[in-house]
Amino acid sequence: MSPSIDATPASGAHRPTLKDIARESGYHITTVSLALRDHSSIPDSTRQRIKEIATRLGYERNPVFHALSRFRQQGSVCAPSPRIAYLENYNIGYGRERPPYMREIHEGAQRQAGLLGYQLEVLAVGEDNHDSRSLTKHLRENQITGIVIGGFVPGFAEIALNWDDYAVAKIHSRHTEPDAPTIGNDHIREVRLAFRRLAALGYKRIGMAVGRADEDACGHRHSAGYLMEETSLPPERRVPPLLFPYNSDATTLGGIIARWVRRHNIDAVLCNWSNIHELLATDGLRVPQQVACACLCLCDPAPAGLAGIRPHLHLLGERAVSTVVAQLKSGERGVPEFASSLYVQSVWQDGESAPARG
Repeated sequence: MSPSIDATPASGAHRPTLKDIARESGYHITTVSLALRDHSSIPDSTRQRIKEIATRLGYERNPVFHALSRFRQQGSVCAPSPRIAYLENYNIGYGRERPPYMREIHEGAQRQAGLLGYQLEVLAVGEDNHDSRSLTKHLRENQITGIVIGGFVPGFAEIALNWDDYAVAKIHSRHTEPDAPTIGNDHIREVRLAFRRLAALGYKRIGMAVGRADEDACGHRHSAGYLMEETSLPPERRVPPLLFPYNSDATTLGGIIARWVRRHNIDAVLCNWSNIHELLATDGLRVPQQVACACLCLCDPAPAGLAGIRPHLHLLGERAVSTVVAQLKSGERGVPEFASSLYVQSVWQDGESAPARG
């Protein structure tokens, strides 16, 4: 654990309030409140003394309540909007761009934060970005106590904070701490829906190919849904799922998938990569003449004619921000004893890559 984490107040430590400053200074709480807001009715010497006591006690103004106070007084929130941190570990800005699915999730989170009166600040963690020490310092200095873990990618940097100080929600990211409320696609339902649609279209040997990193991030829910469907099939029609190695490149992956398809006589492939039709073609498999395919995560810009599952990714970002804001407003901090999970439903989309079989 980093030194900065050790330096943070222990869970449950008393946070100084206006009443504490009033008790220490001997002034009424209203005088204290006005002094800390530099109100002209309070003499300079009194303001200075109250501010010194506030600093000594470690008092920090709550930006949410400050904004609400300004709203009551002036009819609009004049103070800067309180911020929520949106953590990413994909090295955005260092030669990488957000994949389409990450971009859609982030846009949903940003839009919802604005609607609820917050700013969403993207903070990258990793070797060339924030580590636990610098992130803790940044959050403290900017009075940020709400955090959305925005879809951490397995195999990249992770982070360790004193989670008792924060309101937290995760988008997927089941492989990483903390065990906070999690928002994600209903991967089990998605795989089962896609499997049944392909079966209804006449396909007999349906195989699923997904990345190990994706499985780790979603808690192996792709495999769970796939195995549930396979239990209804006779043993001779069951196909073992294919899990891609970490950091697979397209060239290597195309060969791996093609060998798996040929070995098991697969006639339809489920995959969460939107370039599945290209991967199959790299090793001479024609889609859909030789093998059909469907994507488990269709997001724009999706290849024309590709069948599969279309998730409502923007809702993941929206729900994550709403979860954190609800915690902030109710004063909840830390990791609950039993963390909840919220699953967003998806829909099936027909496409030329998986036509009905005669």
